[in-house]
Amino acid sequence: MYARAVEEAGIRLRNLRREEWEDFALAAVAMVLALVAAEAVHELAVPLLLGGLAGMGLGVRALWRRWDLVERLSEETDAHAISEVFDYAARDATLSRRRGYALMIRRTIRERSPYDPRIACVADDFEALASGLEDASLVFQPACAVKCRHLLTEPTESVLFDPTAPTEDLLASIRRIRVGLTPAT
Repeated sequence: MYARAVEEAGIRLRNLRREEWEDFALAAVAMVLALVAAEAVHELAVPLLLGGLAGMGLGVRALWRRWDLVERLSEETDAHAISEVFDYAARDATLSRRRGYALMIRRTIRERSPYDPRIACVADDFEALASGLEDASLVFQPACAVKCRHLLTEPTESVLFDPTAPTEDLLASIRRIRVGLTPAT
């Protein structure tokens, strides 16, 4: 990612956060006014309630768009200059999550290698990744941690779940993730 693209992404995230707050605040005001109108001016209660619900919908839309952008940026190391993106990606690099990923890898090897020759071919590399994930003396780079999560949990995007994907692609994904495991300094 270029510095300009990171800067633009940061601006976009701030704008989405502001949009989210504005929409939720407007929705809250409309809901309160709807409650007041229900007692005082009955004809305004329903339109204000509908306006509040619409505002809530817009707030949820902004929230979803911001989350989606953070999710997409989390695999980009350069985008970790944005604190929100770094914080999101760093959650996947915690030791407890790493241990969970190691369990998922071992379960995948155990359950799928008998009938998926790709898994059987990469089992040693996969096991090495699982061992590295469990090693507390290693630091896991957040971008690689996100790639690991995507490999293990995204059935529509991951080469692990695509039976037509070549074994070489799966092996390359595993090795790209393992590069992110480095000795603590």
